[in-house]
Amino acid sequence: MLYLIFLVLNYKYREYRVYLSIQQLNQNNELFLGEIKEAQEILENKSTLAYKNKILKAQQWLKSPGEEVIFLISEEKYNKYTQERNNNPNQIQATPNLLEEDSLIQTMTIYQRWIYLIFWKDIR
Repeated sequence: MLYLIFLVLNYKYREYRVYLSIQQLNQNNELFLGEIKEAQEILENKSTLAYKNKILKAQQWLKSPGEEVIFLISEEKYNKYTQERNNNPNQIQATPNLLEEDSLIQTMTIYQRWIYLIFWKDIR
């Protein structure tokens, strides 16, 4: 009698383990199907001409016929890059602030340079 009870309990335990593994597989299948659908939607979106056009414009600075590109910059920057060069047009002219900063950086040690570049503090 004990042996029969043992066999029944053993069968029920195995059946329970099989049921749990089937349930786990079903949950994994649902999860994977959802991820596959999302991936298909992303691929469909990326295969459209509008998306390819957007990527080309962003990466290669291309524009469609009839489009105009507008740059929004400050008036100072506009004047800086559009003013005529008085001296030699081939010579690069640096602003005095940059020259001062370069000379300032060159007189610092490496540690002081890092502190200056990160925190904008001169600790000399």
